[in-house]
Amino acid sequence: MRQLCDAIDRLNEWVGRLAALLILPSLLITMIEVVARYAFNSPTVWVNESVQILFGFYFLLGGGYTLLHGGHVRVDLLLLGLKPRARRRADVIGLVVTIFYLAVLLWFTGDQALDAIPSRERAESPWAPYIFPVLTAAPVAAALMLLQAVSLIVRAYVDPAHAVKPDSGVAG
Repeated sequence: MRQLCDAIDRLNEWVGRLAALLILPSLLITMIEVVARYAFNSPTVWVNESVQILFGFYFLLGGGYTLLHGGHVRVDLLLLGLKPRARRRADVIGLVVTIFYLAVLLWFTGDQALDAIPSRERAESPWAPYIFPVLTAAPVAAALMLLQAVSLIVRAYVDPAHAVKPDSGVAG
């Protein structure tokens, strides 16, 4: 079971680090727009949507990584007075609720992606970029986060030393 949890952790670590690199082309594209607009008085039609699409991938695919490292928002103030065992139980309850939410999200985004792929869905704009890849990334991201939540629950009981530490917000 630990090997499976380790594999899920490594996958989300790798996907999260890869997704973080999408900030670089976003910055480059934005710089191109600034130069085109202010130096040459020639704004582009494609930059805004390109950056939104790249940020969509960044945001979606970074979710599992953020969950792995305890970076999602939570109310630590409620957990501070609890003993470690009670904190772990509270974390598990929160993760179980998260799993139900992610299962519903996976269902609906998966259905949407299955509709978008065959039609090669595009944005409704003058530039009309393809958006089916981002719509496909949504269920992938939900699945990665769901797997990470399961991994954290298993670790909370099988390998507590590597579970999320509620007082620090980072994985041990």
